Amino acid sequence: MTPSSAQTRLNQLLNQHGARLRALVLRHCSSNQGLDPDDIEQEVRIRLWRAVERETNTALPASYIQRVVVTTVIDALRRSKADQTVALPEPGQEAGVEALLEQIGPVRSASDRQRLDMVQAAIQALPERRRQPVRLGLQGFTPDEIGELLEMTGTMAKNLMYRGLYELRDRLRAAGLDGLEDDD
Repeated sequence: MTPSSAQTRLNQLLNQHGARLRALVLRHCSSNQGLDPDDIEQEVRIRLWRAVERETNTALPASYIQRVVVTTVIDALRRSKADQTVALPEPGQEAGVEALLEQIGPVRSASDRQRLDMVQAAIQALPERRRQPVRLGLQGFTPDEIGELLEMTGTMAKNLMYRGLYELRDRLRAAGLDGLEDDD
């Protein structure tokens, strides 16, 4: 499909469903969620643009637009939640994450709070491309889920997550955290 025909189809779609799209975004973005409706609407428009480019069907149904709005809001909430916290996974999750967490040790005292702050600073210092997969991995998301959230393949997400975890371990070791030696 040529860019101009895709642009024409997108314009027709937005002319037909633009008011409904905006109303759906406003309804799903309540003030207590911390989401900017304008940002969500822009992301929905981008996703619709991509759909128009790849679809051979001349019209996308209103139900499809509603689904795009809902999934965009959910994805934004997940990203927002991932940025706010770095939760530790339960035992039995990804071996690389579990091994790193075992090396860090339990949080028991004020000095452990300082260690946790160092871990968070080391995560923040990771390149953005690795930072998000590491945060999501530490929250217990699988590589396939991370890939879906970040719009990449599960294999790519897994590689970025593990590279990020190895870099994180090296950064923590360089920061002087004890007990981060390799066991192999």
